[in-house]
Amino acid sequence: MHSPKKSLFALLFSLFFFSLFASKSNAYPLSTHKKWIIDEHTNQRSKLVCGNWAGHLRPMIPEGLDKQPLKDIVSELVDHNFNCVRLTYAIYMWTRYSNENVNDALVELDVPEVIEGIYKNNPQVLGMNHIQVFEAVVNELGRQNVKVLLDNHVSEPKWCCQDDDENGFFFDRHFDPQEWILGLSLAAKHFSRNTAVVAQSLRNELHGPRQNEEDWYKYMSQAAMAIHKENPNVLVLISGLNFDTELQFLKRKPLNINIGNKLVYETHLYSWAGIGTLKLKDIWIKQPLNRICALSIRGLDSRAGFLTMGENAAPLIFTEFGFDQTGVSIQDNRFLTCLQTYLAGRDMDWGLWAFQGGYYVRGDDVHAEETFGVLNSDWNHLRYPNFTDKFQLLQMKIQDPTSKAGNANIMYYPLSGQCTKVNQKNELELGTCEKNPHNRWIHNSGSQIILNGTNKCLTSSGEGLPVTVSDDCKSKNNSWRQVSLSKLHLATFDDKSGKTLCLNKDPNSSTIVASKCICITDDSQCLDDPQSQWFQLVPTNV
Repeated sequence: MHSPKKSLFALLFSLFFFSLFASKSNAYPLSTHKKWIIDEHTNQRSKLVCGNWAGHLRPMIPEGLDKQPLKDIVSELVDHNFNCVRLTYAIYMWTRYSNENVNDALVELDVPEVIEGIYKNNPQVLGMNHIQVFEAVVNELGRQNVKVLLDNHVSEPKWCCQDDDENGFFFDRHFDPQEWILGLSLAAKHFSRNTAVVAQSLRNELHGPRQNEEDWYKYMSQAAMAIHKENPNVLVLISGLNFDTELQFLKRKPLNINIGNKLVYETHLYSWAGIGTLKLKDIWIKQPLNRICALSIRGLDSRAGFLTMGENAAPLIFTEFGFDQTGVSIQDNRFLTCLQTYLAGRDMDWGLWAFQGGYYVRGDDVHAEETFGVLNSDWNHLRYPNFTDKFQLLQMKIQDPTSKAGNANIMYYPLSGQCTKVNQKNELELGTCEKNPHNRWIHNSGSQIILNGTNKCLTSSGEGLPVTVSDDCKSKNNSWRQVSLSKLHLATFDDKSGKTLCLNKDPNSSTIVASKCICITDDSQCLDDPQSQWFQLVPTNV
């Protein structure tokens, strides 16, 4: 364990803060237009693609500063195509520990290995208080053009969440409404002139036995107005009940607050966090996958997605979802592939849990690993090797209300995250989702799927054979329809065999073939995995 001299701290501290004030960000105030988030500078849609970066656990500084230099951590975010960070914090950091020295806090936690790592990678941090570290992180994010969503995760700094953690709802032991609103106001005021901060949430996941709608309306309204008063430029994010999975009570009684075009809602979901029977253990394995995916998407729209529809549509950010990025959880993998179709089909803004590869301290564990983390435990490589392909379409802006381009479709293969394209043999295969003349489609009223800008239509040549595009568009083999409860199978009737065939990725190549459909009827006994046949026509005008 190092004990740096005060003179060294003073020098590093002054140099560091000089660099902070010299930093600039290209982030501009964001506002809302119906269900979209708009950049006020360009008047174009700004899609937020966020990584959750935890800073709400003790010692109340963003994780990872003992693993890599701050600049390099933010560069990892940028390199992996995130344009936003949901930066989590604890209310008590603002109301009770604002002036506490980070080095003193780490000494109290008895974590010499953490102090050693921070001294090696970000020594200036040890001479700061918690809020100065957060400001340093925000400034570096802004310098690298990453937008910041400040997220109040908890009041007491600890892991979130359990129903009995006394941190979940108003008047819990660690959730005094007035102290909470004070903390939110202090955070809003502190960052009110920092253009990197474009949004601020009220609370991560309300939970616990005290939950009730009356207090929700009262205190969420007061908190939203308090943030807006201190910083009228930021979007204000409103979370729901039951771990932010439920907002359906707003159908009966909308939230009536006046913060202009700054109101945004947020929701969360994980493989284990369904409603009713969807919470059953191993539901994504023990029930037909088309059924479970369809029910999950229907539930999402019923509980939260409805907010983006109709005359009073508002933006909804999926600020938390995640999966075990070691790849070992079949349940998580299936859940994620299904959720990808929801996010892509609606082109939603989102935040993945989590960016961090681990924690300084989680519970009794020092340097606890985060298997849901984008980065590995050393914070220098992807944990999930297929991350770039898997998330490529979700990280693109697919729809823009200001676009003057025509409408078309992307044929999305969520299992790998890739999209279909036509190769030089006129055969369908998987490739990048970036726009090119060979990967946009028109699905006309006659059920033909036509390669955009041509007269060629998608054609089945028979079972087990590559699917092609053809100039002959008059046979039944050119007619495609969505089948199964999930609506993720594209099927055609084969005249020769008399069978219904579905698009299917060839297991040995990137080629798409026509194969016997897997579990397209709602049969409880059909538990085969249909994901190799999931293809989604995603609308785009970009």
